[in-house]
Amino acid sequence: MIADDHAVVRMAVRLLLQQGGHEVIGEADAGVEVIALARSLNPDLVILDIDMPKLDGFAVLQRLCSAQERTKVVIFSGLDASRYAIRCSRAGASGFVSKDGDINELLSAVQIVLAGYTLFPTTDFSSVDSSSRLASEEALLKTLSDRELAVLRNLARGHRIKDIAHELMLSEKTASTYKARLIVKLQVGNFLELVEFAKRNGLI
Repeated sequence: MIADDHAVVRMAVRLLLQQGGHEVIGEADAGVEVIALARSLNPDLVILDIDMPKLDGFAVLQRLCSAQERTKVVIFSGLDASRYAIRCSRAGASGFVSKDGDINELLSAVQIVLAGYTLFPTTDFSSVDSSSRLASEEALLKTLSDRELAVLRNLARGHRIKDIAHELMLSEKTASTYKARLIVKLQVGNFLELVEFAKRNGLI
């Protein structure tokens, strides 16, 4: 099953999988739809984009992995692998493939995961950040929960609390609490600094 909010990506992935001898039994373009479709179709594997509307990808991933014991999940994402691959692994995914690479890597990952193995990129963090400030900010980001990270990315994109609450299926009060907690946890002085922090660290 393919879960991505871009029709062109879904079409490319479908063709790739079919050429590789796999059967695509369903497609979804929103988080809530992914969970419902996976529950009804019970696929062997779901290819999931983390950046999905109507319930963020981490929430979808966690629900898939807790409810569908048989279903494996490969993340196919344009988000920074060095920051997100480990989070996806902890949430229950079996693999992470970057959209920035060769799409044939996805087919290899599917075959590896269906054979019972996991596949995640490895990154040498010491070579990524030469600045001590960025290194310390990376450490702060690692303290965030998946939901906190999702709220931070939405805030940095300029989304209103009301819209974030609707997108992540939260109450507005809870979304506001996340915003306040992010300012404290990331050790910034105000909302504008929070947005700059997110932009500086490539979260949008």
